[in-house]
Amino acid sequence: MKLNRRQFFASAGAAGLFAAGGCKGFPAITATRSPNSRVRHLSIGCGNRAWGDINELCTHPSVEMAAFCDVDAKFLAQAKAKFPKARFYRDWREMYEKEFDSCDSVCVGAPDHHHVAMATAAMKAGKHVYLEKPMAKTMVEAKFLRDVAAQTGVVTQMGTQYNAYASDRQVVEMLRAKTLGPVECVYLHSTRQGISRRRRFLPKPAPVPETLEWDLWLGSAAERPYAEWVYHPLIWRIWRDLGSGWIGDIGCHLIAAAWRGMDLGSTPVKSVLAETITDAEDSVKDKVWPTAAHIVFDFDGVLASDGKPFRFEWFDGFSDPEVRSPAGYLPPAIIDELYAKAPWGSRPHEGKAVKCRDGWILQPHGADFAWAVRNDGRAVMPPTVGPAPTHYHEFLNCVISGNKAATDFSWSTYMRECVIAGEIAERVQGTKLAWDAKARRFNSDAANAFLTRTYRKGWEIPGLS
Repeated sequence: MKLNRRQFFASAGAAGLFAAGGCKGFPAITATRSPNSRVRHLSIGCGNRAWGDINELCTHPSVEMAAFCDVDAKFLAQAKAKFPKARFYRDWREMYEKEFDSCDSVCVGAPDHHHVAMATAAMKAGKHVYLEKPMAKTMVEAKFLRDVAAQTGVVTQMGTQYNAYASDRQVVEMLRAKTLGPVECVYLHSTRQGISRRRRFLPKPAPVPETLEWDLWLGSAAERPYAEWVYHPLIWRIWRDLGSGWIGDIGCHLIAAAWRGMDLGSTPVKSVLAETITDAEDSVKDKVWPTAAHIVFDFDGVLASDGKPFRFEWFDGFSDPEVRSPAGYLPPAIIDELYAKAPWGSRPHEGKAVKCRDGWILQPHGADFAWAVRNDGRAVMPPTVGPAPTHYHEFLNCVISGNKAATDFSWSTYMRECVIAGEIAERVQGTKLAWDAKARRFNSDAANAFLTRTYRKGWEIPGLS
């Protein structure tokens, strides 16, 4: 059964999902413990990252994987094989309508352009939400998620699973303790090759595979012909209206430990500037994210910087010798020199280097441990951090207990806004953008045009569209 938008919003099962005018005035729902400490869970998306989420969530002893949804029958089939007692859907709206009366939580693992519609519908029905990064595509969407989460009181978790890793927690502890003094700059780099790095070509229309519900896959995105290995699966990340670019894919992972350790919370970026390289045909250059970028984020002072302005710098050029990007798109040479003396022997493709007044903190992305060194070359033993539940188990534990999760939307949406500012700077590259956090505007009409987005007719989000 396929539901159009009118049928979905009129259905009895969905009648309570949305309030006129959106979140404002919607009756608050207090996050409560799951009855009998058993969590009945729904998952949207059954392939790639979503499949990884499913395989982590299902290991919690108190979860029942009740239902799954995917627009691609091939991905849904693997869920059917592993969870034969569950129920299965192609349209997430139908799943919500039929399952919400008896479910507790939802994991949203669909492509970026679906995130806000799926997450807010669940929250407004009182369902706890694990939402894959990058959680929202625009500044307006990020704030909307934050507002709905606050109004409904449900448990929320942004899918940055490395928050539970020991190395992330060590970075957080060292920054909070000011082990090496106040922070001056955080260098973030993701310089590997990947499927989203390929040259951007004008898509050639092709027949839609029998296994794929193409209109449902598009959802709120503008209509376009299906093209083989251009949008689905994975490659949607390079298209501006579908994905969020390289920094949108990896940025929230790499920034999270520094953001938490510096207790940035709702701290807004002051200004942002980007330089980019885009390997694309002229016909699609204005529709795709760049192939490489260097983005500078400037902030006013906070306690972690002793009140002095500090900076984040993002680099995502190629490090591989045969396709090496220009120097400006790779981390400064000092980062390579520091990593050469660290236990890893060389700079990894992905990671961070935090420059403090008295030394440096280094952390390869997903590493087992972080490493710190003073300016005089003396190594600093990272703090010992005890065992912790996975990011997924922590979410489900909070669903049962009613506590807040580590990457609760109350602060992670602000971190996402910082990354979005970088994405907007990529679209007006070479222009330094000043952000007015109170007015929620840039000093550039060109940049402000990207604060929100257009939703395809029939897929508007009540209270937002």
